[in-house]
Amino acid sequence: MAAGAGVRLQLSATFAVMAALMVLIETPCFASLRPGYSHITNTISELGETGAPRARQVAWAFFLPVGLLVWLALWRAHREAPDRKVSLILAAMSCLGTGYVMAAVFPCDPGAPLWGSWRTQVHNVFGCLDYEGTGIAFLLVSRLLASRKETIPAGAFLMAGVLVFAGLALIALPATFPIRGAAQRFTEVIQFTGLFFICTFLRKRMDFKKSDGSAETHNM
Repeated sequence: MAAGAGVRLQLSATFAVMAALMVLIETPCFASLRPGYSHITNTISELGETGAPRARQVAWAFFLPVGLLVWLALWRAHREAPDRKVSLILAAMSCLGTGYVMAAVFPCDPGAPLWGSWRTQVHNVFGCLDYEGTGIAFLLVSRLLASRKETIPAGAFLMAGVLVFAGLALIALPATFPIRGAAQRFTEVIQFTGLFFICTFLRKRMDFKKSDGSAETHNM
């Protein structure tokens, strides 16, 4: 693999880390400004809900930059994607960025209900897409690694995919609303950790392709 491509893939992983750090830092920061806000019960979306005192700051200084960083990380990785299988993984993973961008543009109603205004419905559709796309991406990575007989990482991504879908269920089911904030945060940790490892995995995937003499050359 060319040295330039390696640097670009390292940059992709850096963008992924930056996005994760923004979520890790800004979530508690904005939550601390909301009296009565609970990380166990309340979702991250509620920080920017309609009518919240700092909704605009949450939307444009938190949700939007995170989404754009995720897209940028995956776009940089896509420029080096060795085949369609990896490109499909990156496309599915981009749903994570889409969920954050759409959360900025379409804030949820107070309390993040399952049903509400049309903005809430759009918000929820893209929120669902966020988790479903990420879960599918992890399952695709697992399948690809399994085809290379890399059993342990394949199993890890399989478990990550299952946990993301389980997290989505816990967030969406009314019976689990009392813990949906905690469930969402646990799922977000899995998502962003997986995003970083996918960007890292792509570099190893390119090395593997090259060793087989089948790596593709990309014009940048």
